[in-house]
Amino acid sequence: MDVQVNAKPFEKMDKLWYCEHVLEVQRDGMDRYINYGAHSSCLGHGHQRLWILLGNNVSNLPSGIGRLTSLEGLFLSRNSVCTLPDTIGKLSCLKYLLVGNNKLSHLPSEIGDLDSLEILVLEGNTSFRALPESICKLVRLQKFNLMDCNLSHLPSEIDRLVSLEDLSLGGNRSLTIPDSIGHLPFLKYIWLNDCAKLPKLPTRTFVFAERCPSLESLLLELDQLGGFGNYSGPNKLAENNYLTSLLKQLPKSKGLSVLQRVVDIRVPVGEEELRIWFPYHDGRRPNVSFVVPPTPSVNQKMLGWILRLVVWAPTSYQAKVVFIEDVICNKIRCWGGAFEVVVYPTDVDHVWLIYIPQGYRGLQLEGGDEVEIQMYQASSATVPIPIDVTHPNTFVKKWAIDLIYEADEIHKGNDTWCQVVYNIQL
Repeated sequence: MDVQVNAKPFEKMDKLWYCEHVLEVQRDGMDRYINYGAHSSCLGHGHQRLWILLGNNVSNLPSGIGRLTSLEGLFLSRNSVCTLPDTIGKLSCLKYLLVGNNKLSHLPSEIGDLDSLEILVLEGNTSFRALPESICKLVRLQKFNLMDCNLSHLPSEIDRLVSLEDLSLGGNRSLTIPDSIGHLPFLKYIWLNDCAKLPKLPTRTFVFAERCPSLESLLLELDQLGGFGNYSGPNKLAENNYLTSLLKQLPKSKGLSVLQRVVDIRVPVGEEELRIWFPYHDGRRPNVSFVVPPTPSVNQKMLGWILRLVVWAPTSYQAKVVFIEDVICNKIRCWGGAFEVVVYPTDVDHVWLIYIPQGYRGLQLEGGDEVEIQMYQASSATVPIPIDVTHPNTFVKKWAIDLIYEADEIHKGNDTWCQVVYNIQL
């Protein structure tokens, strides 16, 4: 049954709350955020499965909601809900609870009784300060959105959310991250943009941590950083010479010998680091091109290589997307369309660093190989714009290649696991 009513007489709708179909209420003149037809498979016979009450100025829910024991989805975003009834804990089949952009200041402790909950969205409830410890009982929770909730801390036992894959914490400027967050076994994505109090980050995840001014350091082992990390914007990484520490640590990175995945990170960099790690500017041709030198020793195995790009956009520009379209080896296109970065206007240069393991997409580099990496800038038209690193106003200012080999007999010892040939530009 599809119901459309005004928000004010909402109290007269109790008879609809226990009907046999999905209850979908759309405020007059507002767009429907959830397509009823797309969720038809969730409908049951004789039981409600979904409540969709988006943007209806709902201020409270009746305690009788606990009687809807077959309810699987409760969509209440963009209302005026101040509290959730304690009886919500009786919704044993509830998988999706979306109460973003309401007026919640707390959650009942019974929230931890939602044994089936997989997605919980609290985004935009700006009066929050803390979460109940019972929320750590949600062992099936996979996605947890807490963006812009004005949180100061998370429960210390958050690592009990053993199924969590996606955690959104951006915009909580006073938030302190507990060490236990690094123990979440399946965490893949963590969103921390605009979190002011953020001295360190968890490992082995895709991390989005833009504009985090207190960020001081990251791990120095590439295999511990996770597959992706965006640490752009103002922070203390450049001040603490993080790029220098990371590159100097490479020979001691034991994990590189077994690392088979790409690592893609973006970090701010200071002027002195640029002079040290990007001493050349190849003015002969656009894009990145180099010849792989002979291996340092006979039969020495290459583990992978690192592409480093200095990206920058003047503050008068809008953000631009730079992407790597093709990698050409010995005039043969090996793979393309693999990586992209959004270059935001900033006064600080950033380094886009990509570690590519040997054999990635079938590409095996050997001494004497001629390699060209073609880069483009996305445009409003459908045709991409080639990037010319020789142009003074380019979004890619400099580049460098680091080749990483297994350590030979001479270099082994003293915790040296790899041999790195830095700044290849030939």
